[in-house]
Amino acid sequence: RRVTVVERDTLPGGRAGLRAEGGYRIDTGPTVLTMPDLVEDAFAAVGDTMADRLELIQLDPAYRARFADGSQLDVHTDGAAMEAAVEEFAGARQAVGYRRLRKWLERLYQVQMRRFIDANFDSPFQLLHPDLARLAALGGFGRLDARVGRFVSDERLRRVFSFQALYAGVPPARALAAYAVIAYMDTVAGVYFPRGGMHALPTAMADAAAEAGGDFRYGQTVTRLERSGDRVTAVVTDRERIPCDAVVLTPDLPV
Repeated sequence: RRVTVVERDTLPGGRAGLRAEGGYRIDTGPTVLTMPDLVEDAFAAVGDTMADRLELIQLDPAYRARFADGSQLDVHTDGAAMEAAVEEFAGARQAVGYRRLRKWLERLYQVQMRRFIDANFDSPFQLLHPDLARLAALGGFGRLDARVGRFVSDERLRRVFSFQALYAGVPPARALAAYAVIAYMDTVAGVYFPRGGMHALPTAMADAAAEAGGDFRYGQTVTRLERSGDRVTAVVTDRERIPCDAVVLTPDLPV
């Protein structure tokens, strides 16, 4: 297979951009990197390894939560360290609640990852699986803020373990509890930082893909797609026409 990537910018990354200003390199996109195993899978797909191209540093604490009342909490991904931090921050009862919350997050992730996240669906009927019932039994279809509140009553702790729904643009009070899987990713699985900045990641991935035969065409804006029936047959940019058998689009909506 031949793969051609068309990118409007002059460098890889898209949303994970880079700006050079006054001798500084500034990341303009994501600030949190989780689930590095998925990145490793991407490198493996072209016969490469992440370790050969990129150094990831696991952050401890993952981040520091600051609250309006002036209090602050370092969020650790190590269970024992976080339990001790919660006890010092909000008391022994909240620490016990955190321990139960962490176990719930782990079960929630296990159910969602294997069946609903790391999966492709061609039909809504494929969602009908015993894991859907398991997700319901875990309370995944309730409200996120209320579900987290069953484990920790301290309002500040509830925010620490529910604000992640905002990454998807949904307030915790309205989000389904299934969104807590995002909290698992950073408060349990860990937060990482690529040495050299976030943009080091798309740069490394683009280099690996190019060495595997990928063709990157930077500085081109896609203006339209040519179709034949239900198939896309060509991508037209402001510079050229690129025939294709299949196309993957990643623009902002609406297209």
